[in-house]
Amino acid sequence: MLPALTLMALASLPLMLASPDTPGEQGGGSGRTASPPVILVKSAGVRAVQEVADAFSDGCRVHVQQMYVGDSPTEIAHSREIVQSARGVLVAVGQPAVELLVGVRAHVVYALAPDPPLGNIGVNNTAMPYQVFRALLQVRPKAKRIAVVSSERGAHRLTLARQAARSLGIELIELPAPDSAAAIRALRALFVPLAEESDGVAIPSPVDALWLGADPQLIDMQVLQFVLQMQIQWQVPVVASTRQQVHFGALLAVDWPLEAVGRHLAWQVNQLLEDPERVELVARDHPGGPPDVVLNAQAARRLGINVEALRHATGWKVIER
Repeated sequence: MLPALTLMALASLPLMLASPDTPGEQGGGSGRTASPPVILVKSAGVRAVQEVADAFSDGCRVHVQQMYVGDSPTEIAHSREIVQSARGVLVAVGQPAVELLVGVRAHVVYALAPDPPLGNIGVNNTAMPYQVFRALLQVRPKAKRIAVVSSERGAHRLTLARQAARSLGIELIELPAPDSAAAIRALRALFVPLAEESDGVAIPSPVDALWLGADPQLIDMQVLQFVLQMQIQWQVPVVASTRQQVHFGALLAVDWPLEAVGRHLAWQVNQLLEDPERVELVARDHPGGPPDVVLNAQAARRLGINVEALRHATGWKVIER
């Protein structure tokens, strides 16, 4: 792993951000050119981001400089000033890093950004809705009504989810929400009135599952804690967008390992460095091979799911949390 540079350190590296046509030192400047620089911009304090950054740095064929996105407006403005002058390839890991790089002249490649700008290439770790719903049906064959919260930001993923749901005989219960507070209100309106009207009589959940993958940016820790409470109280499976949420207690997620994301990201950047005009060759936005179905064993047992039958199933990873 290469140490991350501070903003001030990056600001003092004008040669690193210079044109890739700068003559190299080897051969006495006889026509050999230095490789274009690669700068990795990442969100701070997020373990998943760091795991992808480490795997990327190990696989990238040129030296990688890393920098964090600052928290304060001053730090963010300083970061933006640095990257605006960069050439070569910029790698953004995490949604805040992607947003920082909007409008720069350099090639931008993203990872772990559910809502990248149109036209950018990159890689995410989340599977398609069809794969997610198929996994749910393996453990809950009678799941026919799935609630999903989403803002306008998730419109494309919601369209894919509707198509997948129709093909699998599932009804999506769509709960529009512009922000996380509205998402909790919408979910509360779905569940809480039933609890208040039950008069102590056990009543079934209004839906068979909750899916968090339509709008990942909407699912902050407060929303996650609320739906996990619903999972326990109403025995309704929570289908997460990533395995990190499964570690917190959600029933399952379908995604690719973070190391695979980092390796695929390195492959994309290596190809761009080799031939920057052939962007279409690296457009695939997920690693090769099938994703994993990651299952929380404790949550599964609480929901009456046979964990042992899945422990050695192909493509399934059971975690004891």
